Amino acid sequence: MISVAVVLLLLVSGSAIAARSSLLRTLNIPGSFVAGAAGSLLLLALGHWQLPRFTVSEELRDVLLVLFFISAGLGTTLTSWFSAGKPLLVLSLLCLLLMICQNLIGMGVASVLGAPKELGVIAGSVAFAGGLGSAVAWGSEFAAKGVANATEVGVIAATVGMTVGTFVGGPYVAWVIKSRKIAVPRGGEAARTEAPAAVVPLVERQLFVVFLLFALAGVAGDWLRDVLRVYGVITPRFLTAMLAGIIISIAADLTHLRLPRDLIERCGDICLSLFIVMALCGIDLSTLGRIAGPMALVAAAQTIGIVLFTHFLVFRPMGRNYEAATTAGGFIGFGLSSFAVAMATVKQIERNFGPAPQAVLLTTLVGGAVSNVANAIVTMAFFQWLLG
Repeated sequence: MISVAVVLLLLVSGSAIAARSSLLRTLNIPGSFVAGAAGSLLLLALGHWQLPRFTVSEELRDVLLVLFFISAGLGTTLTSWFSAGKPLLVLSLLCLLLMICQNLIGMGVASVLGAPKELGVIAGSVAFAGGLGSAVAWGSEFAAKGVANATEVGVIAATVGMTVGTFVGGPYVAWVIKSRKIAVPRGGEAARTEAPAAVVPLVERQLFVVFLLFALAGVAGDWLRDVLRVYGVITPRFLTAMLAGIIISIAADLTHLRLPRDLIERCGDICLSLFIVMALCGIDLSTLGRIAGPMALVAAAQTIGIVLFTHFLVFRPMGRNYEAATTAGGFIGFGLSSFAVAMATVKQIERNFGPAPQAVLLTTLVGGAVSNVANAIVTMAFFQWLLG
């Protein structure tokens, strides 16, 4: 309970700091990022002074991630897939291309460092676009084929991606808006004053319905994951849970069953904030410091690659407007770190500048569903190419 209390205290404090800091608002840095970074620094200081440290439950962290993905799946309506139209198709293809480029960059860095090319794939789309779950799942598969330290490299690369990715998308959008003098809907503070967010009533029966939907999607997702594994398809738990949520949502739309999506989204936001704080608190900065050289090279190459890719192939083709800039920020988030980071970045941009419904829709569909499926396809292709 101590660790949970500390995480909640960090989240409340980080959110207050982010809300009051003009610099953090300018850079579109969410309060959960501030809280997580503060937590990791606190743990580093406690370890340095040999004081008692709090531990973050990895099991609870992973459950929160799964619940957030389920909420994203349940919030995806049947009409949203059709309404996204051409931008969805274009961004999906760009997402697939990005992951191929990430693996090629990773293999290039591995060659420079004298490491096996397979580790370059692990430190490519597997870890950066896939995150910790993908790194662990695929790391064990590469290790089974004789690639030494595959899981360890994947976990470290995903950790570095999480660290770097949280602080790239938001500042990029801030820079684009300022340098291009992009018109935004209205200022974040004004938006909150003129049109406060709709209050979602925490009705007891509706909460029970949300909990039931989360549980059903979780069980169905685990079953789907086991079925896919039988056919040789390796997927992280959160992906199949989200797919189950999407199926449940589409089935509800087809049967005209109304889901409490506002409440689902609110619960998902809570899980997202808690997950980000716990994930960043779980980063061992002392360990990262010992491998700073090679991982800094990997992170720098991947960061430069995705920012250039996003600026020229996402922001510009998408229209060079506010929606395009916000979409680009989300694209950097799920390409360099995770869907969770992408959504946190997009939501913070909305708080600061105003609504960006198309960016939220595209980030949800591409970052949540398409990117994970595309990553699995690309990784399997590289796996077969390199290891047969």
